[in-house]
Amino acid sequence: MDRKPLILSIESATLACSVALLQGEEVIAHRHEVDTTYIHAERLLPLIDDMLFDTKVAREDLNAVIVSSGPGSYTGLRIGVATAKGLCHALHIPFIAMDTLESLAYQASRLSPAPWDAVVCVLDARRDEVYTATFEPNGNIWTKGSATRALVLDPNIPLDPLFPLAAQHKNVVVIGDAAIKTQNLLGESASHWTFIQATPCARDAGACAAQKHAAGEFEDIAYFEPRYLKEFIAGVPRDPLGLRKRAIDNPAKA
Repeated sequence: MDRKPLILSIESATLACSVALLQGEEVIAHRHEVDTTYIHAERLLPLIDDMLFDTKVAREDLNAVIVSSGPGSYTGLRIGVATAKGLCHALHIPFIAMDTLESLAYQASRLSPAPWDAVVCVLDARRDEVYTATFEPNGNIWTKGSATRALVLDPNIPLDPLFPLAAQHKNVVVIGDAAIKTQNLLGESASHWTFIQATPCARDAGACAAQKHAAGEFEDIAYFEPRYLKEFIAGVPRDPLGLRKRAIDNPAKA
């Protein structure tokens, strides 16, 4: 019987910096760090190297890389995807993309193996907004039942318009780094739902990685872009003394 593929999983869509070594759906090893700021630029490659060293797996032994493709943080996604592209290009192995919210659905099964009718995945999108999608069980896999979207949570709006698919089910779990925020904003209308505060984790990509590798669902390394959902907007540079403007308008006197 053929050996199941060794796949490196990278998760960087939130403040969590997470990697895992997968063989088929089995998790061989994983590393997961969460900080108050984005540590991906400093920690992602060292985490990968440490994990491979500890498992005595060489980079050349990898058969593919799967990376969380969004939605999520512009900074985190950019670093994770760039790292995955670099490894795939150097090693001449396939590049696989996974919806960040889909990995949260599998994490819900791992953390709370109740027979959920639906999983609502929520990532923080600042203020009263979340990135969200609802997943339904289909055998051992989770199928996305609603499109991924940025949603403003208005406590004055009933569950049906906000989460029309999940509102039809009885046993619903809400998971993600915005789970508690969602619970607070929805209030009593969602008191019968279960809420799990969690960050996406690379170890939960196993089912998706195995399926996509077997089906040959690979991305084009050159053209693939993360799914940010929102455009990146840079802040206005701080220049209280007007030095930046002076240098641009009259560089010879700056």
